[in-house]
Amino acid sequence: MNDSHEGIAGTLSSVLQGRTVLLGLTGSVAVMRAVDVARELIRHGARVVPVMTPAARRFIGAELLHWTTGNAPILELSGANEHIHYAGNSGTAADLLLIAPATANTIGKIVHGTDDTPVTTMATTALGQGIPVLIAPAMHEPMHTNPFIQQNLNSARAAGIGIIESTITEGKAKMASVTHIVDRSMRAILSQDSPLQGQRILITAGRTVEHLDPVRVLTNNSTGKMGVALARAAYHAGAEVTLVYGKGTVDAPEAVPVVRVNTAREMQHEVLARTQGDGETADMLIAAAAVGDWEAREQSSTKTPTHGMQELRIDLVPTPKIIDEVRRRNDSIRIVAFRAQHDLSRDELIRDGQARMERAGAEMIAINDVSKPQTGFESDTNQMILVRKDGAILDIPLASKYTVATHIIRALSDPGYGSFNAQS
Repeated sequence: MNDSHEGIAGTLSSVLQGRTVLLGLTGSVAVMRAVDVARELIRHGARVVPVMTPAARRFIGAELLHWTTGNAPILELSGANEHIHYAGNSGTAADLLLIAPATANTIGKIVHGTDDTPVTTMATTALGQGIPVLIAPAMHEPMHTNPFIQQNLNSARAAGIGIIESTITEGKAKMASVTHIVDRSMRAILSQDSPLQGQRILITAGRTVEHLDPVRVLTNNSTGKMGVALARAAYHAGAEVTLVYGKGTVDAPEAVPVVRVNTAREMQHEVLARTQGDGETADMLIAAAAVGDWEAREQSSTKTPTHGMQELRIDLVPTPKIIDEVRRRNDSIRIVAFRAQHDLSRDELIRDGQARMERAGAEMIAINDVSKPQTGFESDTNQMILVRKDGAILDIPLASKYTVATHIIRALSDPGYGSFNAQS
């Protein structure tokens, strides 16, 4: 068999390398999308083992799942005790049982301890062993609103089962998006024993725009990809993430609250509101947004004409330095600064970054040279230098922005992470 998983394994990241996901498939037409779920988990390095109910096999063939994952689906339990091997008190147990899609029938069986399919037996065993269980319900809307089904979902939550909520549309409670299911799955695995679990992290992303008149703006080429990747990596690590997002081209993780802003002053207002010590104050600020440095001293209230004009002079003044103001008002919050420079030597980048980090009172700064190919704005990849306030330095080689983000998040949670080297 030509296993399709081999060509895609680890192509997005390696954060799930060495981890096993049991993927339970039940009898819903949404089972067709489980192939995409499996492939995305494999792209992050996971080993995916399919487990199928007889009803699921009426919608999708076992051979397709074998081809997709490289592992023969478990279709029935045998003397090999597959449920113990993958979900019990063994050294070979999976890191997660994900049931996607989960029908109303299977959910009811699980919460009442009924074992009559390989999937329900895996669930019973995993719950008894303390292995994380996630279910992504899929059914018609009248079934979903049935009070007994809702009672079963509440019972599942009370037992510690994670519910990946359905999307109600077209008269159906449709299985959640592939991206959301994968994000929830990665969080369930990667947040275990993470020092960032439960930490409140505020992240800024995207670019700001400063209006010259109602039509024209000053801005930059930031797409928000790096900040969104950081939000995703921090969410996977178990943090409670809020994203303050300017202009950008990528969507934030569905589970991460997003506050949209346009200008630097709007971003400052929203950041200060969440870092002042009142209510749910952030424990950490990761300032990844490309905040514009200049704004017009006076913004025209009408579109500036161009016909017959030879030149236009605009008086610009600096925009607020957000992280400096955050530190001035809050001396305990952890701050991670970002610095984009152009065509500097490595030593120059480090010296410049250290000076900015000290002015901001940050504990770490991430520096990149946007003049390098495939680095910085409008790119899917990045290359960075991390500098800590104690002088230690970590070079992050060119990689996807999500991979770079995972290095930054791990460096924040583990002072001894990677190859930080103290500099003289």
